[in-house]
Amino acid sequence: MTVKNKIGQLKIQQMAFMLVAVFLFFSLVLLFYFKISLGDVGKTARDLEIQKAEGMVEKLASSPELIFEGRPNSIDADKLMVLKSERKFKELWDVNGIIIRKIYPPSFEKEVECKISNYPDCNIIKVFTDKNIAPVKAYVALCRKQSNENGVYDKCELAVLMVDLNEEEEK
Repeated sequence: MTVKNKIGQLKIQQMAFMLVAVFLFFSLVLLFYFKISLGDVGKTARDLEIQKAEGMVEKLASSPELIFEGRPNSIDADKLMVLKSERKFKELWDVNGIIIRKIYPPSFEKEVECKISNYPDCNIIKVFTDKNIAPVKAYVALCRKQSNENGVYDKCELAVLMVDLNEEEEK
């Protein structure tokens, strides 16, 4: 072999090693890019799930079956007590349960679940569920008609509306 052939072979080997190094470098860069972008996709998916759940709470708070005399974010406690026994609304709203807890003014030291027998002297209304808490919540006015010696008036209290979404919606 001549010196020229050896130098040529050495240059070919250098070029091959360089091509392999450049390929490995760009492969690593591509892997880091995909890892970062896929992490963003997971975060975006979680954000979309949260937005969807919050939209469901807003939808329930403004649904004609629950709204109090057309007032935004006001739930009619009387209607809610009637709807407790109606199972068809569970399928309509596609939820596992609705929980409304009065928070202001504080009237009870411990939870008293609303039933027909003790309503309105209670502070938690559970519809389609036995749970005490749900992951998605929003603040609403819980209103009802009340009467005294002067006549009938609207009584509204601050409450938190919690919704337990169906399993299909959470995934």
